[in-house]
Amino acid sequence: MKLPETYTDLRKQTLEQEGMKYPGKALVAMELEPGYERAKNRMLPYIQAINEAHLIMLMEQGIVDEKNGNVILKALGDLDQEFYKNTVYDGRYEDLYFYMESRLIEATDGIAGNLHLARSRNDMCVAWSHMAVRDGLLQAMEQFLYLKNAVVLFAEEHKDTLYVIHTHTQHAQPGLLGHYFLGAADLLERDFKRLCRAYDAVNQSPMGAAAVTTTGFPVSRERVAELAGFSGIIENAYDAIGNSDYLTETASVLGLCALDMGRIVTDLLLWATQEMNMIHVADGYISISSIMPQKRNPIALEHLRSSLSVLKGMADTVLTGFLKSPYGDISDYEDIEDSVFGCLELFQKNVQLFRAVISTLEVNKELLESRAYESFSVVTDIADQMYRSYKIPFRKAHSFVSFLVKKAGTMDYNLKNISEEFFSSAYHEFFGEPFAFDFTPISQCINPWHFVKCREVRGGTGDKAMKSMIDRAKKEVEANKLWIQEHKKQLCEAGEKRKQVIQKKLDKF
Repeated sequence: MKLPETYTDLRKQTLEQEGMKYPGKALVAMELEPGYERAKNRMLPYIQAINEAHLIMLMEQGIVDEKNGNVILKALGDLDQEFYKNTVYDGRYEDLYFYMESRLIEATDGIAGNLHLARSRNDMCVAWSHMAVRDGLLQAMEQFLYLKNAVVLFAEEHKDTLYVIHTHTQHAQPGLLGHYFLGAADLLERDFKRLCRAYDAVNQSPMGAAAVTTTGFPVSRERVAELAGFSGIIENAYDAIGNSDYLTETASVLGLCALDMGRIVTDLLLWATQEMNMIHVADGYISISSIMPQKRNPIALEHLRSSLSVLKGMADTVLTGFLKSPYGDISDYEDIEDSVFGCLELFQKNVQLFRAVISTLEVNKELLESRAYESFSVVTDIADQMYRSYKIPFRKAHSFVSFLVKKAGTMDYNLKNISEEFFSSAYHEFFGEPFAFDFTPISQCINPWHFVKCREVRGGTGDKAMKSMIDRAKKEVEANKLWIQEHKKQLCEAGEKRKQVIQKKLDKF
């Protein structure tokens, strides 16, 4: 290894290795070749759609006459996307777009050069990016809805599965497993709404901004947006070119989804331990040890835990990539864009695996119910009942029940079988006076089923409260489904509209 000893030697060596003209070999390896591959594998349908939408608008506005416009339309129709997918970057053209443009111009004896009237690679490239992210988001949202629906159905299946809720890793109160998963469904519903808002931000057209100040031609930005399936335009031309928040908002939402799903996965991994033994992960999602034959390793959940963390990190990378980047026309977004698509791809894989695990999960119902009876988790209701029935101030009742639990604990006494004699003894010891009330309310509230079923306040575990939440969750799933179907329909209709307009023009040609 020999290093240059002077800057003159360094510069000479670098120019000899890299070449004297554009593009330098390092730039080709770093950006131009990967960028060409990205464009041919991801952007071809969107390049075509924008070309068609823009040309139709130019013809309708009288900027390009019908005769020349139809020549270009026919050339666009003859374009073979498979041909470009099989090409490689060779340095003759800066990028795939210029290569495609040169072939269109050649095929039309120069007429297709007018396709670039009133536009720039600035607004075009950003438009393709918006469209690609838009499709990726829609696909991700569809998969996310499958997961959300699975969570709702699992919650309904376990609406009467009794278990002990933990807070701060300790037994807290009796609960229903379905109640937990209805909470998870609400969490995912908020995530879905955030995905909708991200989609709305992405689904705005920058076309017509041209380089950065629009154009002197009388274009209709709204018409191009309509034909490309956008719901509106980014009005300010500078912002249309310079903003990056359609990428950062998408990444932010995917990162939040990863965070939310990861918290549920963490619980499931704990519940799957032999010590907890609450759930049984299906055989398709576990592995055995190479040496310990008894092992059932819940590897699907472990991979989810890790992969969702990676997804959150990738999403944060997108935000960091734009940190302190200038607000304007920059090339930075082209590199960061890959991370966004990486997020979308990894998001879908995680969601699909998570759905499969939830859909095949088994619950140890009998064990969970027995634990609810064996624990002290019902004692909140004793304190509540002492206020209701005996008018003992809650804080005094709370202190007494704490004393009662400690006393029972030292005697290894199961509150499931609490007797009036034991309760009265503790009462007398704590309050210094005999227990002179009816014991029936206390004996009733010791039952964990009574505990969960009496909570009919909205959002609680009572039958009516649970039914209300299940019904709402199912309605939200249906609303989510309709949202996805409607937006997929809008994109299909835009494509069909372009096709019909083009066919009508060519029929006259």
